[in-house]
Formats: sequence, structure tokens, C-alpha cells
Amino acid sequence: MCTGRLSESRALRAAADSARAGTATVVLVQGPPGIGKTTLVRQFLADLGDFTVLDSTATPPPAPSDVDCLSRLLRRAAVRAPDRSPAGEPSARAAKNPAALLSGPRALRESLDTSATPWAVFLDDAQWADSPSLKALLEAAREGGPLCLVLAARHSHGWDEEVLHALHTVAPLTHIALAELAEAEAAALVATALGDLADDVLTRRLVQRSGGHPLYLRSLLDGHGTARPGGLSRAALPASVVRRQLTGVPSEGVAALEALAVLGGSATVPALSTVLGAPDCTSALDPLVHEEFITRTDAQVPTVAIRHGVFRDALYDTLPAARRRALHVAAVDAVDERQGLAHRVAAAETVDARLAADLLETATRELAEGGLLHAARTLLSAASLSHADDHRTDHLLYGAVRLLFWAGADAELARHGHTVVTRRPCPWRDEALGLAEFAAGRLTSARRLLDQAQDSLREAHPGQRAVVLTELALVHAILGQGEATRHHADQALRPAPPAGEARLYGPVGRRRETDPAVARPAPSGPADAGPPSGGVPDVCARAPYVVVPPGLRQAARALAAYGAALRHGPGAGLDLLAGLPEDADRIGEEDLPALTVRGILRLADAQLSSATTDLTMVTARRRSAAARLLGTSASVHLAMCHLLGGDWNRAAREVGTALDDEQGRCFDAPALWSLRSVLDAFQGDDGAAETSLCQAQHLARPMDFGGPQYHTAMARAMRARARGDHRGVVDALQMLAERSAHSERVRIVSMSWLPFLAESLVSCGLADLARAAMRELTSTGDASNPHLRVADAWLDGRTAEAAGAHEDALGRYTEAVGLLGPGRDIPLVRGLLETSRGRVSAALGRAGAATAHFDSAEDLFTRLGARPFLEECRAERRACAPERGDTPDLDHLLTGREREVARLVGLGCTNREIADELTLSVKTIEYHLRSVFVKLGMRSRRELRRRVQEAGGGDGRR
Repeated sequence: MCTGRLSESRALRAAADSARAGTATVVLVQGPPGIGKTTLVRQFLADLGDFTVLDSTATPPPAPSDVDCLSRLLRRAAVRAPDRSPAGEPSARAAKNPAALLSGPRALRESLDTSATPWAVFLDDAQWADSPSLKALLEAAREGGPLCLVLAARHSHGWDEEVLHALHTVAPLTHIALAELAEAEAAALVATALGDLADDVLTRRLVQRSGGHPLYLRSLLDGHGTARPGGLSRAALPASVVRRQLTGVPSEGVAALEALAVLGGSATVPALSTVLGAPDCTSALDPLVHEEFITRTDAQVPTVAIRHGVFRDALYDTLPAARRRALHVAAVDAVDERQGLAHRVAAAETVDARLAADLLETATRELAEGGLLHAARTLLSAASLSHADDHRTDHLLYGAVRLLFWAGADAELARHGHTVVTRRPCPWRDEALGLAEFAAGRLTSARRLLDQAQDSLREAHPGQRAVVLTELALVHAILGQGEATRHHADQALRPAPPAGEARLYGPVGRRRETDPAVARPAPSGPADAGPPSGGVPDVCARAPYVVVPPGLRQAARALAAYGAALRHGPGAGLDLLAGLPEDADRIGEEDLPALTVRGILRLADAQLSSATTDLTMVTARRRSAAARLLGTSASVHLAMCHLLGGDWNRAAREVGTALDDEQGRCFDAPALWSLRSVLDAFQGDDGAAETSLCQAQHLARPMDFGGPQYHTAMARAMRARARGDHRGVVDALQMLAERSAHSERVRIVSMSWLPFLAESLVSCGLADLARAAMRELTSTGDASNPHLRVADAWLDGRTAEAAGAHEDALGRYTEAVGLLGPGRDIPLVRGLLETSRGRVSAALGRAGAATAHFDSAEDLFTRLGARPFLEECRAERRACAPERGDTPDLDHLLTGREREVARLVGLGCTNREIADELTLSVKTIEYHLRSVFVKLGMRSRRELRRRVQEAGGGDGRR
């Protein structure tokens, strides 16, 4: 199926229409291999029921056919449309010997002239067609008649001058240049293949990975069903397809492509020449550039790269094992030391103890430099080169899994879970299995396995046990279990190595004069004893490798603070982080988990400005290994800061950036999609909000703990509030307050939604439930939290208003607005409070005050882009002051600032004069004028001026 290509299909149909009308047309379809030329044309030809269709495929010069292209076409013509007599029967000459008519260029002309139907002639792979056939076909088109000639070619570099001249002088000529699918076309293809699973983040990843190439995009889609949620599978491009694309490429060009694939897809020309064993491979690259297999950058040192990663992967996979090893061996001398080591690993055929020892040394160095992901992959390579039945090989695998976890590489970690299952039972295996369960979103299972591991490691190496305890603390923290989080984190802090220490302890063969494959006798002592003073011990048959990630102590301290906050409120956690610097220049890489937690707790403590500063510092260093331990938590909570703080555009950008980050924890995605749903709902796009919420629920479904459901419940509630559905708000949020699984988590994050719950409970006549929820939260020591006090005052105000005590209600609403001061303001909540103040002021007969409050609310909602709340505010305003007649008073429709601008327009002032009068910028005046035009349903300045003057707001030029 050919998706998209609408303009190209229209061009082909137009050519067919010309042929039907008796005008011969030529269509040249060009594009790189696999781009869809053949599919496009064959789909077009299938719809030509009134045409005689002939098609043929040219063969490349290295394997010429026994007949030329024209002869093959004419033989098919004899079968499909044999020469007919005037009575419609085949002529005697054709019946006796059809081939007799099939000699020479005139035969095609004769067939066309005697045919009762128009002809469509398709020559595929025309770049390899023989020149006489091409010239004959083009000559037939030049002579006219009901002919549509379609040539599909990768390029025209092999055609001689006569063919090119004939092509460009024939009229009419339609040239269709096929390139990668446009973004919208690629998205349509993904949507067709995946249906409801095709969210825009996944679509963007698929399009970026495939480059919009339809063949590669389809191969990714074919493999997506087996991919981890949120990740991409490796494309399943068949070897036959790869080899077909390489048809006609010179052998030296194919060799260059294979070498480039082994080098990772890109390389400098000198490095590629080294791998190929040639002084200069430039001449071999020219055909690859013409065929669009590669791109070339002619800098000081020329660089080439395979255009599409999917093709590179597929080509690498099709290489015979011997050829692949030979290229890897040749590549060792063409790259740096680290890359050379990787090529040595790829070239290894059997167990190689010496290479494994080199890899272990490299992993130790990478770990000390903070390269957790590099160290993990190096350990995996070392394990692959060690004896499978050696318990030390198991520990290399366990160490790699641990580092993948600390690097936040959940997708990569999950791929090794099945390997860990096959290993011998031991505490380290339990830990590795627990981390694999964590990566899959099964935290309840992860907690059980890590508990088993730490129970068995009470006498283990202190660094080893501290790591497991910290991992266990993190699991409990995400499960929202404060007491257990604090307990395990405190235990981890007692035996942990000094801050900043990163070690890989283990039996590395250091003595080059001996065979490193020969194990030395094990020293006496525990099997997992630490290294002796001075560094790494000799080969030891019993000692496991002990991997201690950097930043262990800081991570444990951060989790201890979070556990205290879960148990006793954010203030308790912030007290434990009091020594963390405020200055970004003094925050080290290993402090990033603590900085993330401080930002989260400051957000919970209504310190929006400080929380935003902390979390922005973390996200600015999101690629740091230390920041990866907590996944994209910093981005999730920074987006919440922007959402509450009123910068919704920035919140949306942060959510988008985090969703595009493939290294996040798998349970981060439901939280991010939930936030996106809230943003969509608050801006009035309920359809998009529903789509985002469904995606969040889909991603949360496989997880075995309640955290993701917390976020989706919050999103459901905020979507209901945007629709004015207070019962929906109560149904979603009351569940959170009642479920014990969320009881401690509520203390951290309830401040953002508690005012909405209080408002909705009173609106539903359930004020007693609201008061009970407030008492529960204030009992934890958070009574001084400004946002909790806002919710309390709002609740009192709504209760008083419902009882008819409007003066008391106004006082409590005013108190709530006063609590939303600098650094902790929530513009949306303030706008809702101003609406409430306007409503009760109107009930008290204070029209001027009511107008001011409604004006303030409308200004806030307009700046936010909060369309549902703006409409709600206007409805409240109309209910309090019904419109009179057909021309409502401007005072009831416009804010105070908008009325000032409109009045000056009525006086005939220009935008510059209005800006000077009001001490504002011209852009601000233009913004207010646009709002005035929308509210009053006007299109021109003259219309506004007349309206203002009719209302008595102006009487001509000042």
C-alpha cells in the first residue's frame, strides 16, 4: 500500500487522462532505493482498467538480459494485445508467428496504432535500461498517440546524451521526484498501522528513526508489536530487501557500505580507507552518494555517513560472520582506544580471558569517570567473553545490570532480565531480577526480590549492601511508603563508602607475565570481601565483582529526606536537606538526586519559585548519570511548577521534552501524559485531553502499584473541573484520599489539587467530607502550608456562601487571595477565587467591587489561555448582572484595562498614543484590542469607535 503521495498520484492520473485524450505523455519517477517508486506506479497502473498495460524491469549491466527492454515489452504486447484484423480477430501473421512483429523500434508504433485502447508502458529500474530501448520508447511518445510512458529510475547518471536529449525534448514530460514522506504523511502511515497506540510521541520517534523513508518506517512498525512500551524495536528489514537495494552498486561501493556499517554508520574517509585497506576510497563513494545511500561532508577531513540508521542495522545484520569479524579486526587500527576495544569484542569468536581482563580495567576507569552506561556495556562485553559456567561471569552480568539501573537505562536493562533468570540462585541474582522487575514497572515484585537480597547480604561487603539498601529505599519511595523508605536509606548511610567514591572491586588479572586465564588460589575470608589496601586484587576464584556506583551516599541521603517527607510532611524532609547549597555552581553531579528531591519538596511546601529554580538546575543537566537515578522526576515536577505558576507553554514544552527522552523510567510516562491531559483540558481542548488521558491509562495498565493511577486520577479530576463537572472531580480525587496505597503520597502532592477538591465537595453539598480531608492533612504538621491554608479558606468561603453568609464568605475568599503571594501564586486558583469574590460582591449589592473582581479573573484567565474558566467566569458575571437589550453595557463585557483602551479608541487615538497614555507597549495595546474585538464581535476599529461613542465613551478626537 502506498500511503500519502497525493500530489504524485494526481500527476500520474493527469498523465493518464492526457493519454486517453490521444496525447502521449512521459512520466519520470525518480528517487533512492526503497523509497516507493515501484509501489506508487503499480498502484496507479492497477486503476487503469481501460488501458492496455505493459511493464518490464531493466537489469543492471553486470547481469545483462538476453534481450533488450524493448523486445521484452513487445513480446508481452503480443500476448496481451496481439495484432488484430479489421474484424477483431488476430491476423494470420500474428497467429503463425507473434515474434515476427516484434523486431525493431517501429513494432511499438505499429502496436499503438492498431490498438483500440490507450497504452500504459512502465519500465522499472530504468537507470539500467539499454539506450536503444529508451530512445525507441521516447521516440514513440514524441510521435504522439494514446500512450502513457512511465519510467522509474533511481537516477539518470548512466544515460547517454542522446537519451537525455530525447527525454527533455519530449512534451509533455512530468517529473516526479520521490523523497522521504512528509511528517503528516508519515504520521498517517503510523496511525493506520498502530491505531489507538499511535500517540504523537511514538510517531515522532518512529519518523525520526526512519527518516520518513516508507520502507524503513514500515519495517519499524512491523517490529513494534514486540517492543517494550515506550521504546522502539530494531527494524526487521529482510536480507533480501537489503540485497535488492544494493543491486547495481559496484562491488567496491558495497564493500565501503559494509565497512561503514561496521564502523557504526559514519566515519572519516581516511578511517574508512584504513578499514578497506585502500590508500583512498573516494572513488568508491561517488556511486553511493548518487544512489543516496550515504551523505558526504567535504570538510577539512571528509566524513561520510549512511543516510538511514535502519538500513545500516539491516546491512550489518546481513553480513556473513567471517566478513563481519574481518571488518571489525580491520577497524581496530582506524579508531580510538575505546572504540577499538568494542571492535575487538565484536571480532572475538570464543572465550578470551585476556580481552575480558582489559575490558574490566576499562570498566573500572569508566566508572570512576562517572560513565555508568559505558561501564555497564563494557561489563556486559566482558561477561560475553568469559566462561559461561564461571560464577564470576555471573557477577559481571549482575554488576552491569546494577549500573544500567543507576544510569536510568530501563529499556536496556529489561532486555537482560531473561538472561539473569538462567543464572544460579544467589542474593546478587535476586537483586538483578528485582532491578529488571523495576525496569518493567512491577515495583511490588521488585520490592520482594530486593528484600530477599538485602536479607541475605547482612554480612556482605559494606558497599555492596549499601547499594542494595539504597535501591530498596528508592522502590519504597516510589511506592509512597515513607517509613520503609527512611529506614532503608538510613541503613544504607551507615556502611556506605565515603562520598564521591566509585569502585569496581573484582578479580582482574594484572600480572601480564602469567596467563590471566589461570585463576590464582582464593585468599581466605568471606567470598565477597572488599579489596585489599592498594587497589584491585589478583584473580580469585571465589570473590565476586562488587560494583559501587558514584553518588551512593548522596542518593541515600536524598531518599532519607523523601521518606521523612512522606511520613511527616515536606518540612521534615527539607530539614534533612538543609546543608545542600543554593548556588548552582556549588552543586556537584552527585548532588542532583538530592536537588531533585529538594525541588519536589519545595513544590509540596508551596515554595513555587524556589522549587522551579532547583528543578530547572536538574533538568539543565538531565544527561548526567547522577540525574538518571530518579528518571524524569525533575521534569515531571518542573512541569507541575510551570502549570501551577501559570506558564503553561513552558509546562507543555517540558512535558514534550521529557516524553521524547527514551531514558526515563517506564512509570514516568503515565505521569507526563496525565500532565499533558491537564494542560489540554485547562486550555479547552477536551478531545486532546481525553486522548492524552487514554494514553496515560494504557501505559499505566501493566504496572503493579498505585503510583501511575494516582496521576491518572488527578488528570481525570482536572479534566472534569475544566468542564465544570464537580461530581467528576469528587469521584476522581476522593478515591485518592480514601485509598491507603496513596495515604502518604497525598501528603507530598495534594497541595496542587486540594483546593479543587474542597471547592467541588462544597458544590456537591459534601462540605463535611471536605472538612474531614482538611483535618487529616493538617494533623500531619502541614497546617502552616500556604496552599493548604488557601484550600481551608476557600472551603470556609464556599460553605459560608452556601449558607447565605456572603460577608463571611467574602472575607474568607479575600484571605485566600492574600495567601497566594509572590513565589507561591497559583494564577488559576486566584482567578477562581476572584470569580467567587465577584459573585458574593454582586450578591451584597456592591456592583463596582463585583466588576473589579470579575475583571481581575478575566484578565488572569485570558493571560493563561484558560478558555473553559474564562467562559465560566463570564457566565457567572452574566448571572450576577443580566444583559439588558441587544447592546450590553461595555462594563459587563470588558475588563478594566480593555475599557480604558476602548475609550481611547473612541476618542480617535492611535495605538502609539494609547500606549503612551497608559504607559504600556504597543504590543500590549494590540493584545487588548484583539481581546476587545473578540468579546464584542467586531472586526474593525471604526466599528469599535462608533460603539464606544454610542455608549457615551468618546465624542471625537481629543
